[in-house]
Amino acid sequence: MANLYVFRFKTLQARLIILLLIPVFLIILLGGVLSFLYTRDAMLNQWNESAELKLQRAAHYIGMRISKPLELLEILFQNPDGEKSFLSLEQIIAFLGEMDGVLGVDFRGSPQNFSSKEVVKSSLGKINMKHRKGMRFYHSSIFKISSPEYDTDKGHKTVTMTLSLSGSGGENLGTLDIKISFDYLLKDIIKLGWWQSDMACIVDQTGKYMAHTNMTMTGRKFLGDGDDPLENAIFEKMSQNSFGTVSSSGHPPEMIAGFYKLEQVPWTMILFARGDKILEPIITYRNAFALGSLVLVVVILLLIRFHVGNIVKHVKLLSDKARRVAKGHYGTPIPVDSEDEIGRLILSYNEMVKGLEERDFIRNSFGRYVDPEFAKILIDHPEAGRLGGERREVAMMMSDIRGFTALSETLSPEIIISILNRYFSVMIEIIQNHNGIIVDFFGDSILVFFDPLSDSLADTVSRCIQCAKTMQEHMSDFNRSMHEEDLPELAMGIGINAGPVIVGNIGSHTRSKYGIVGSAVNITSRIQAKAGKDEIIISHGVYDYLDGQIPVKKSFSTALKGVDQSMQLHVI
Repeated sequence: MANLYVFRFKTLQARLIILLLIPVFLIILLGGVLSFLYTRDAMLNQWNESAELKLQRAAHYIGMRISKPLELLEILFQNPDGEKSFLSLEQIIAFLGEMDGVLGVDFRGSPQNFSSKEVVKSSLGKINMKHRKGMRFYHSSIFKISSPEYDTDKGHKTVTMTLSLSGSGGENLGTLDIKISFDYLLKDIIKLGWWQSDMACIVDQTGKYMAHTNMTMTGRKFLGDGDDPLENAIFEKMSQNSFGTVSSSGHPPEMIAGFYKLEQVPWTMILFARGDKILEPIITYRNAFALGSLVLVVVILLLIRFHVGNIVKHVKLLSDKARRVAKGHYGTPIPVDSEDEIGRLILSYNEMVKGLEERDFIRNSFGRYVDPEFAKILIDHPEAGRLGGERREVAMMMSDIRGFTALSETLSPEIIISILNRYFSVMIEIIQNHNGIIVDFFGDSILVFFDPLSDSLADTVSRCIQCAKTMQEHMSDFNRSMHEEDLPELAMGIGINAGPVIVGNIGSHTRSKYGIVGSAVNITSRIQAKAGKDEIIISHGVYDYLDGQIPVKKSFSTALKGVDQSMQLHVI
């Protein structure tokens, strides 16, 4: 139950601030978050695609540079008639040495092998040898390229492309090493804007750095040797895929990297970028959105404070007035100064208070004739005030003063009314103490019924009998006071019955009473007529409800008016 008080508000202004501002704020926040996430993912995907295209283009440039020596050989050794030319080893080395980027060509092996062998095969390509002073060149493909190394003689960082030559029988004929400038391989990509402005590097298959653009990588030899989780993730993913992207932790991620493996050589190009740089537009949008949301919240607060203040003032006035009305202080009507919903509410309130004043006047003037228990039922259960009823079993009691008709003929009307009022005052209090509902007064008789409500009918019958006993016990005190005033003493007979009746409102919309009707009511009246002075007579049905536990003076059978068969009655 304590948790429910969290959602209760003491003022309407607090309710408006919480119930209006929080949903608006949550909707704005949710929309902003979803928009931010969608745009962030779109921008990251866009960067991934852009990085892949950049790296693919750079890989293409490097591949073209690496393939140029082989392509040149194809062009030089092809005759117009389609036959292969025969060149000496010195001619091959001379042609290769004149190429752009080639810093040197070395042959390791015996040159005499070329004049005696008919066919020579190379892992770089297929080279056929005739018994001539030259060799026949057919086809070539890359066999091996070393990692970049600084050549002090050339003053350049170089890579070596190696051709291992073998004869038709598989024997080793020698090795042809082509030394190429590493800067020459990177010449095309160095001109690209992203290579100059972004962090990029080239590593071999072991993760060794071969080239980089970032000063922070200076002095480092291998990717991931600084225990950077991002670099470790890149190296792991490189072993599984030929290209892809990896992001570090954080929102936005601190760093994002894309990699692409070159096809001709076992090298991988990696492009790094800061997450805040990639997402700078969306981060700017996020900050502007947050500032705009804050301004909107402040504007809503001001609207609630100033524009809703008039509504809050009137509602507070109505609340204060309603509390005073609940205590019976109606006061003066509230002035109506508007024609909107608040004005109509105040007008309705004034009309309601006027009706309450009229109702209280009627209740104060005639309320003593209305049973208080019935009034409580109407308050607690408004549906009971509607016309209609339902059939259920109840306990009924009817009391009557014996010989009062003859007595009333010898006394003045004022004394008769005074005696009856004193008698009814005592009996009504006892009946109400036992939760009996008075249906009506018939001269000096009282008809009462006891509704089980949440009790069993047996308990209700027991309560009815206890009420009757208490009424008879108080007659001695009542007669003592009557004797002291020289007034005649009274004797009362009571009849009790239980059975099904119709319980409900009887009458019209303008005037009605809460009562019971049915044959069981008439039988109760007949039983009461059989009771003598100071006697309480119950029906056999009531006796059965009590399971014979009540002491009985005597039992007898008698015929009752309106009843076909004789009934057994018991005097208690």
